[in-house]
Amino acid sequence: MLASLRLELRALLELYLLPGLPALMPWPLGFRWLRFVSRFQSLYEAEWRGALAQARQFTDVGDEALWARQFRLVRLVDHADLWISKTRSRRWLRRHMDVVAPWPKLDTPAVGVFFHVCPGLWAMRSLREQGVDTSVLAGHFSKRSMGGAWLAYIYGAIRLKELQRVAGSPLIFSPGTVKKSLAQLAGGGWVAGTPDVPPTETALGSPVTLFDRPAHFAEGLLVIARRANVPVVVFTFGLDIATGRRTLEVFGQHHPDEPGLLQHIADHWQRLLRERSWGFFLWGAMPAWFAPPR
Repeated sequence: MLASLRLELRALLELYLLPGLPALMPWPLGFRWLRFVSRFQSLYEAEWRGALAQARQFTDVGDEALWARQFRLVRLVDHADLWISKTRSRRWLRRHMDVVAPWPKLDTPAVGVFFHVCPGLWAMRSLREQGVDTSVLAGHFSKRSMGGAWLAYIYGAIRLKELQRVAGSPLIFSPGTVKKSLAQLAGGGWVAGTPDVPPTETALGSPVTLFDRPAHFAEGLLVIARRANVPVVVFTFGLDIATGRRTLEVFGQHHPDEPGLLQHIADHWQRLLRERSWGFFLWGAMPAWFAPPR
């Protein structure tokens, strides 16, 4: 009973109270609050320690204490984005986002590819600003996968509901991912997803090279794009950890049958991990990319 209570209190603190306060403040002040809170090592402790253990095997993390603080800061911002998104209009994004490379002007739907590197919820609102409704590929979760706390499970449900609201179209869950995605594209909307999910969780993992080692990367998004014959748009939504400003960068559009496209996407993901290793949320699952796919 006491252990369960501790789990619930931690979830309340880490997912609701600390990251929720910036929703009541101007963002520059809210971001300073999150930077202050990120000093505390007990926050997301199991997560950042596991991430650091993996990150140091693949990247140069430098000052490990600083790296851990930056990792905690990005997690705080990611959770804060849920509450900010629910309480702010699209004008908020225009004030706090820099566009390095804008969204392409397309006459057809597309498959969007982004990654679990830095908070990405506002990327869907940015795409919606272009008049595009998007169905995002999402994964099932449970109380256990959310750490065992009911408050964490509820948080996950709230977050998925908000993601669907800002993206403009229903989320897509398995089974039937390809069929549902093709229907969305046929209706004129986009489909977006993150290929950097552990390939042991998908039947569509294909061989690539990562960090000079044989590995597997999820190819499901490319399969969808090929069957629908629509372009693939690769983008990132970065976070300046000094100022809290967001950066949209679209890395161009590709024909889905372009030779070596999956390796190109994997190479781009690898560069992001080396440049922003503190911003990758799935370090704990890193061994799965080098295990045989299911």
